[in-house]
Amino acid sequence: MYAVKGRGVFVRQAPEPGKHHGPITNYLLRDEIAREARAAAAEFADLSDDELLEREAELDRRWVTIREEHQRVFNERRKVKRAKSRRGLFLPPLHDDDTDPDVSPSQKLEAALAESRKRRQQRT
Repeated sequence: MYAVKGRGVFVRQAPEPGKHHGPITNYLLRDEIAREARAAAAEFADLSDDELLEREAELDRRWVTIREEHQRVFNERRKVKRAKSRRGLFLPPLHDDDTDPDVSPSQKLEAALAESRKRRQQRT
């Protein structure tokens, strides 16, 4: 954050690598990238070029499958959340009551609303 007299207080944008950095920060960023590259090179040093390319192709195939499964689960989860919302199951308990534990949250909500309506009618 920084202040400009007569204008207000502002939030600086996060710095981008290579932009608005001093030479030390740029050096540290380059050093970190180089370390990651050395670690990756050491991990796959025993693989031939063909084996490395085959491994990449296998990971690409697996990624497609995983992405499709993720999307399927995500969509199903969204449908379940909508159904829960329609039934009132997303609501927390209204209060610590000793009602029948077999009563669904939506039934508890309806009973509480009916009780509230009854009390309002009695007051008028």
